[in-house]
Amino acid sequence: MSSSDDAELKLGEGGGTETLTGITNFLQDDGSAGKVLSASFIGLVVSPFVAFADVVQAIGTFFAKPFSGAGEAISALLAGLFEAPGDLLDAGADITETALRTALGETLAGIIAFPLTVGLVVLGLYIVTLYLREDETGDTLPGVPVDIPFVGVEEEDTVDE
Repeated sequence: MSSSDDAELKLGEGGGTETLTGITNFLQDDGSAGKVLSASFIGLVVSPFVAFADVVQAIGTFFAKPFSGAGEAISALLAGLFEAPGDLLDAGADITETALRTALGETLAGIIAFPLTVGLVVLGLYIVTLYLREDETGDTLPGVPVDIPFVGVEEEDTVDE
């Protein structure tokens, strides 16, 4: 085995100084200049293809990021809509179980905790549906369908489609 087989060409991260230092060390360790030239030529031939692949990957990432971000946002929305009431019901069930296990009449609040949490979730959903119904309200007090003439804003009747 010759000494040129023992020398190893290390170019580091590919920076200019690291590359020149690696080539210099390789040649000082009795490395073959032909190996350096062939590696340089291969690098020149391959580098445009690597750059093209990087550009294609960047374009793909540019178009894919909004979709992955939207997926994460929808996931967070659904988790907030469905996991929070579920967690509330789970906590109410745990409290009810604890109250019933310790003593059947320990505290009234412990025994009715689960029905109370179910009622709170249903009430929350009912409030959301009331908001979404968009009932017409009056111009005097918010939420009260009373119109006093010449007070407030006069609105035309709208037909819900």
